[in-house]
Amino acid sequence: MHEFHHQTEDKLIILYVLNKIKTGLSREQIAYIIIQNLQISYIDIQMYLDDLNREGLILEKTADHPSSQLMITPDGIRTLDPLMDKIPQYIREMLDVFILNNKKKIYRETDTTATYEQTGPDDFQVYLSLRENNIELMTLSINSPSKEGALAICDNWKNNTQKVYAAIMKSLV
Repeated sequence: MHEFHHQTEDKLIILYVLNKIKTGLSREQIAYIIIQNLQISYIDIQMYLDDLNREGLILEKTADHPSSQLMITPDGIRTLDPLMDKIPQYIREMLDVFILNNKKKIYRETDTTATYEQTGPDDFQVYLSLRENNIELMTLSINSPSKEGALAICDNWKNNTQKVYAAIMKSLV
């Protein structure tokens, strides 16, 4: 029973953070906020996020690529409101102060992702994205005929993101 109470409180804390921020957050941003303030493990946070998503209390927007944003749903807000007092006041205040003092840091982080998946015997789909200030700047999906090529694309993206982004923007604008 004690474990169930902790899981429920931890899930309510996640809903509280998402409701407080009002915009989507990545899994890493949510984990960062919570880990900086509470004794909840990264793995537990990820499991709770999956549970909340399955329960329809949060929505994970992936837009067909690996980088995703989590947002509280109307059902999540309706669930959180009457149970707000189940989150101790000192935890809410601590989170409020942390979010207020670190909002710029939370959003200003540049998030670069590079992943791939095998889609056929000699086909690898590479997904690249660049986010800054919680805004998606660029998303690319590239097919590679080999795993080595996919890995090279991922490495080059991670090591030269700003240069590649600038070159593409210069070519397009």
